[in-house]
Amino acid sequence: MDLTALFRPFEKASLLDRVSDPVAARLRSVLSDTPVDGLLRGTFVGHPMHPIMAYSSVGLWSSAVFLDVTGRSPDAARTLIGAGLVTAPTALATGWATWSTLTREQRRVGLVHASTNAVAIGLFTASYKRRAATAPTAPGVAVEAAPSAVPEPDATAKALALAGFAVAGLGGALGGHLGYNMGAGVSTRAVAAGV
Repeated sequence: MDLTALFRPFEKASLLDRVSDPVAARLRSVLSDTPVDGLLRGTFVGHPMHPIMAYSSVGLWSSAVFLDVTGRSPDAARTLIGAGLVTAPTALATGWATWSTLTREQRRVGLVHASTNAVAIGLFTASYKRRAATAPTAPGVAVEAAPSAVPEPDATAKALALAGFAVAGLGGALGGHLGYNMGAGVSTRAVAAGV
């Protein structure tokens, strides 16, 4: 199954340029020729930082959903979702910095990618809030009782996390399309080498 055909229309969605062009110009005017720009875009490692940073949140959220599905450790699932929310800003900052350097077509897909991931963050935030409201202690405080004393999150909290996971997966597929099919962030050295 090849999803490329589903993503290609976003490349031609010129109506997104009304948002994309001024936002990219503003980001470049703030970031260009600064050490922060190089740090966010990964020039010191020779490739974009965004995929590395995104894996943090996605890995934490994937683990939380696994715990939900298997019915294990609701407190750990809540903590993992919270940790994913804490790491998400690094993916956002690195993603926007890299996005601001892309071509128009790449930025169009990038806007849809970012929007999809914003929805995923919203879903995980809602799941975390529902879990935190029923937690026996404040977030970050150790539970003295046996793990079985931690209440199971309600079905809505689990459904929100599962939906967030699915939407983040779609966002990841769009990110993969950007990098692998459209060459976003690919070094000219890699292209010349046939990579």
